Amino acid sequence: MDDNVTTYTTYKGVRIDDTAEWRLVIYISETGMSAYLKNVENPLEPLATLFEERWQRDETSLLHNIETCVYDHPQLLDDFSTEIVMCSPRAMWVPEEMATDYEEQANLYNKVYKAEEGDIFCDTLSGMCCLYTLTPGLPAFLRRTLSGARVSCHLSVLVRRFISRGSEMPRVYADIREGEVDFVVLDDRRLLMSSTQRWHDKMDIAYHIFNIMDVYCLDPKNTQVSLSGEREVKQALVKTLREQIAYVMLTMMPSAVSKTEMPIAAAIALSH
Repeated sequence: MDDNVTTYTTYKGVRIDDTAEWRLVIYISETGMSAYLKNVENPLEPLATLFEERWQRDETSLLHNIETCVYDHPQLLDDFSTEIVMCSPRAMWVPEEMATDYEEQANLYNKVYKAEEGDIFCDTLSGMCCLYTLTPGLPAFLRRTLSGARVSCHLSVLVRRFISRGSEMPRVYADIREGEVDFVVLDDRRLLMSSTQRWHDKMDIAYHIFNIMDVYCLDPKNTQVSLSGEREVKQALVKTLREQIAYVMLTMMPSAVSKTEMPIAAAIALSH
């Protein structure tokens, strides 16, 4: 997609008799925002896509775009069980004991990225904290408009799902989208690393995978690499990686994502 083009879908509210029966997931990134509804009481009810909007990557207008999107789609403000998945390329993991309060979190985060204390989100799982931001002023806006929503980094959502599976074999997960790839690396239920990297050619992704395996001393004969995301890229990578890695496969997707272009983190949030 041309980064200079902003696209919008026509807003269509979904008729809901009882909001308690539905889960709402809102996915926010630097380049767009989308929202999905799933009936948790009736699995036969089709997944509803409220909207999918894209905009130009521009830090100065990002908060305004998000605010406008929320106000243009008033059904987001209904009394749903809501999870917001924040796709942040500026996420970092630290031991939980090193980030016990907001000041410590801000000090650690600002060693790598720059953000005000009040703009930093923190997810905690498996003894680790994921610190992340998207744009200044966003936490305050979400507290005003979607105060009951649970906010999670997209990497936290991926880690939570993949770590729950467990395995005797170390695993490298790579989720590929336009220009970026998310990595989650696990040894059984122990998180080794998780980050977002840029890519321009599929061999950039292969390089990252081989570098990760080298850094963490993962044996190509005894490590599972699972790929998800952009179809053509992951299928080409399967062939390339299998030349040197014994176990390369496509990641099993939640049913919600298998029939849509929904981001995997949003689908996982809907399915739990």
